[in-house]
Amino acid sequence: MKNLLAACVLAALFCPQAAALADDDLLDTDISTETAKSDEAPVEEDAQADIQESDDDLAGFVQDYVGKDSSLKGGFFIEDRGAGRILKLSLESVIKKSSEGPDNARIMEAVFKGPEGKKYSVLFYIQSAGFGGIDIFKIELKQTEPKKEEKIKKR
Repeated sequence: MKNLLAACVLAALFCPQAAALADDDLLDTDISTETAKSDEAPVEEDAQADIQESDDDLAGFVQDYVGKDSSLKGGFFIEDRGAGRILKLSLESVIKKSSEGPDNARIMEAVFKGPEGKKYSVLFYIQSAGFGGIDIFKIELKQTEPKKEEKIKKR
């Protein structure tokens, strides 16, 4: 046991890491903590780039997203805040026309069918992601206006 301990101590003395730490060149490195300065104005990091994809490409992206989400979860689920329940929907179609959204985002609308046969419109907010990609950052159920009969009953 004493021989093993002695061998470990001798091995530690000749360790190459110990020699590297004793080297004076490693300790003399100048390190700057100042930020880089340039003549150009800083670019705002929160600004989103414009989406360059066509409406057909965005519709295909939404269809792919819904297909993958449905296969993972067994259906496309979204919350109906007005009724206070979760809806399990199946995709009927994606409208091939996008509209302007906040912060250079695009909004795509898709029509879904519920289990009771009722149709629902869902809005997909799409923004530009890094390296030329796109990302869905918000999904919401489109609120429809109540029919005239329901408005009269509420009065």
